[in-house]
Amino acid sequence: MGIAMAKAVFVPKSERETIAERKRLEEEERAMEEAVKRKLEHRKIETRQIVVEKIREDTEIQKNMELEANIEDVDTDDELNEAEEYEAWKAREIARIKRDREEREAMIKEREEIEKVRNMTEEERREWERKNPKPAPPPKQKWRFMQKYYHKGAFFQTDADDPAATAGAQNIYHRDFSAPTGDDKMDKTILPKVMQVKHFGRSGRTKWTHLVNEDTTDWNNPWTYNDPLRAKYNAKMAAVNVPIAKPKGSKKLKDWEMK
Repeated sequence: MGIAMAKAVFVPKSERETIAERKRLEEEERAMEEAVKRKLEHRKIETRQIVVEKIREDTEIQKNMELEANIEDVDTDDELNEAEEYEAWKAREIARIKRDREEREAMIKEREEIEKVRNMTEEERREWERKNPKPAPPPKQKWRFMQKYYHKGAFFQTDADDPAATAGAQNIYHRDFSAPTGDDKMDKTILPKVMQVKHFGRSGRTKWTHLVNEDTTDWNNPWTYNDPLRAKYNAKMAAVNVPIAKPKGSKKLKDWEMK
């Protein structure tokens, strides 16, 4: 009543199916590798031929351009008048040397002036300031009612710090940016009160004329209440209701001075 078992039978190596299947798979894999190698070699040959053809075309185009080109087509005046060019260069070089010398002398003079003022006494400095007053700033123009503000920017407002002066201030930046333009030239004080707002009649009009004309105090803020609780709080705060007087000093400092 035991389990039936198959009898072990010896099979020669040449008749085994597993060995034949493994060999077949190895042959197929080797054939695929050979096909991939041949494909890569063929692609390299094609790429090399394309590159050679492209170089040949570029060479032909360059030769045709050189044959068709004419030296007179190039407009160059490098050797037109060498003497005048040299004189112009010499004038520019002399001006540059003179400018550098003047800037260096001005810097040394300013440094000496600063050192001289530092070594003065208070009386000498007041006398020097009286004789050399600072230039008064230009008067500011009074703005019109509800005039629009334009910021002139922060770049290119001063002279360039490089010798070539490639980023110097332009004349447009020296204009008066506080001058009225457009609708601001009109006197808006004669308009009715309802029209004295920005963008009147548009969807983006403002509600107020300006902050000076409106009271923006928040009366719901507890710091603005004038009730007993606020008075009690002020009474407890240090030096709020005490008059400002000269400090008396400490007792230790007085004893030390007496000694």
